[in-house]
Amino acid sequence: MAVDPTFTSHPSAISPHHHQHTPPIPALQDPCSGDDDDDDDDEQVDEDDEDDCLYDEQQDLFQNELPDFTSSTSSFNRMQRRTSVSAESMTPSSREHRFIKTVVPKSAAQHDRIQSAIQTNFLFRHLDEMQYKDVINAMTEKQVEPGETVIQQGAVGDFFYIVESGHLDCYIDQERVTTYQAGGSFGELALMYNSPRAATIVATTRCVLWALDRVMFRGILMEHTSAKRRMYESFLTDVPILASLDAYERYKIADALESVAFEDGQTVIEQNAVGNNFYLIESGVAVFYKMDANGVQREVNRLTKGAYFGELALLNDSPRAATVIAEGRLRCATLGKKGFNRLLGPVLDILKRSSINYVKVMQSASE
Repeated sequence: MAVDPTFTSHPSAISPHHHQHTPPIPALQDPCSGDDDDDDDDEQVDEDDEDDCLYDEQQDLFQNELPDFTSSTSSFNRMQRRTSVSAESMTPSSREHRFIKTVVPKSAAQHDRIQSAIQTNFLFRHLDEMQYKDVINAMTEKQVEPGETVIQQGAVGDFFYIVESGHLDCYIDQERVTTYQAGGSFGELALMYNSPRAATIVATTRCVLWALDRVMFRGILMEHTSAKRRMYESFLTDVPILASLDAYERYKIADALESVAFEDGQTVIEQNAVGNNFYLIESGVAVFYKMDANGVQREVNRLTKGAYFGELALLNDSPRAATVIAEGRLRCATLGKKGFNRLLGPVLDILKRSSINYVKVMQSASE
């Protein structure tokens, strides 16, 4: 993972390995990740885990500020994972803090370059199409002259930058460690944390940058989270397996759900494949098929709105027990394995009991 000039912890962990857009840039070990490892494969796994951990923190920071569903104590404790976090508080449902989207005109080419620069960045990797559009629209142009300091090591920063044109040098303790050019980006952790910058960035040529500030970014994500909660509120209330959860627990599940659609005849999961997701049916019909002893695929079950599937593989760390195919258009809300274990803890016993009966039904149907 590339060094972010926003974050200053663990300076001794700097080593020139990874950067997505520019020559090698020092990597900072994040508190979320494990110890450094010399094995390249292990490093890649660590980076993926680090990005996931930072994304979880991003979700906590933004989701927990929605006032109707969060206690101040739990929010405070979660925010202490970092030594310094943003002090702003925004409530998109409040009339006084109603979020107003900003649209800064850009050419199609500029739009594409910005999108290309952010689409592989961990902070933007989980945005949906509308959020991408809002983020790109909100970015403002900044002209920088040669020799001008864009960010200063040790200073508190509020902006994330994408380089439209020009070159900039990155210094840590007055030592140049990398160069940014068109397509490069820096300062992304400023969108999450009110932390001192870990490096100084100085323009070596005339530059054009696109800047996004923390308040705007938080507004975009929190507006989306609020709308998502409203959308899933009634749906989750009607799911029998979640009846024992309180409103706050359902809201946390809503925050983590991702909606996915399948067309008629499309395979959702395949028997014996590795399972990574849990599914709640929003609309449509899911048809279950299981291969019998003669290798013939037989229909064994059908589920509709409010039902769920995919829990067996996650509960037992086993391959998928059946193939699921959409009949007509099928829309599901999905939850990944980490979210499944973390958020469905209160109902795991119920899921396990139900899964035992389900396995018996599947076995008898395939005999």
